[in-house]
Amino acid sequence: MKSRERVLKAINFEEPDRVPIDLGGTTGASGIHVSAYHKLKKHLGLSSNPVKCNDIMQQLAEIEEEILELLHVDVVQISPTSLEKNWKAYPLFKAHDTLLPGKLNLKKENGIWTLTDKQQRKFIKPDESLYFDSEDGTGWFSPEFKLSDENLESLRKCASNLYGSTDYAIAAKFGGGFGDINNPEFLMDLITEPEKANDAMDKHCDKLIEKYKLLNEAVGEYAFCVIFTNDLGSQNAPLISPGLFRETIMLHYKKFTDWLHSETNFKLYLHCCGAVEPLIESFIEMGVDILNPIQTSANGMEPEKLKSKYGGRIVFWGGGCDTQHVLGARPTEEAVEHAKERIKILAPGGGFIFNQIHAIQPAVLPEAICAVFDAAYQFGKYPVNQA
Repeated sequence: MKSRERVLKAINFEEPDRVPIDLGGTTGASGIHVSAYHKLKKHLGLSSNPVKCNDIMQQLAEIEEEILELLHVDVVQISPTSLEKNWKAYPLFKAHDTLLPGKLNLKKENGIWTLTDKQQRKFIKPDESLYFDSEDGTGWFSPEFKLSDENLESLRKCASNLYGSTDYAIAAKFGGGFGDINNPEFLMDLITEPEKANDAMDKHCDKLIEKYKLLNEAVGEYAFCVIFTNDLGSQNAPLISPGLFRETIMLHYKKFTDWLHSETNFKLYLHCCGAVEPLIESFIEMGVDILNPIQTSANGMEPEKLKSKYGGRIVFWGGGCDTQHVLGARPTEEAVEHAKERIKILAPGGGFIFNQIHAIQPAVLPEAICAVFDAAYQFGKYPVNQA
């Protein structure tokens, strides 16, 4: 079975030949830090050329064809960086250079890398740091991408070529979500000025619909999902009560998903970290098709519980290996057994794509990465052994 067919079967709650595998094909949570990726390439005897980075804040690698094949990955993404032609190598880390889009306003002064965006917001990375962070602690750097006719036509050609020349399932990563949960003022507005908050989200929804109308025309016949991000959970509980969520943010999601499902063939893939089990029923009701990263290390997110309550109603994209306490923190043999146990719980009946719970961090050994993904490939073949 080819990758595209395998993924489509799984997200429609059918059992393909094996559990599909993702590494860096959807959200940042599905990816791998450029330093871990550099060591992985060296371990596999591949070229040590500088690694392309498609997520500057988290310093995540663009996965190359050789790695996709060796780790049996089934998914790739199309995003604004798919059109980038001008890459520049930066010595962000001592062990290797990193390729970033060449037109960035990125400078180093007094041992600190500073990235400035069009709004003059600054994002900093000291030499010793593994990531970029916003200077004020709240923002997120995203490359500027205009939905011009020229860019949309280039996207269409890129997606068409990728679809025609490979068998990968293609995810469209162009951003989306509702409510600035990291902003205390927004959270206060939900309580003290709900009309103001709802009006802002309603206008934002209209803009998202217009945006995805254009993207659907460009890549709709090639990509199977669009990716939204709303981190609504802490380690112990949701950041917003289920009742308030339903009265506010959920309404705007449903307006968008009603349009998405009636006017396009896209599935809605929602990245939402943390202890969000109390919100999952609402996610299903508002039209979320796929949930990531399934942070089973958070309170109330036990995989057996999730499979029992929500299996067959929402796709579990992730949950395959805990990056918080296992991958990189425990011996490789334990990580492999852990991944096999997760497959045994989440895979039956389809609706599961294997992916580590969040981005693979720099200290994770390449041997452990290979072992876990090989276990997903070998043990994930249907029918999954539940003995």
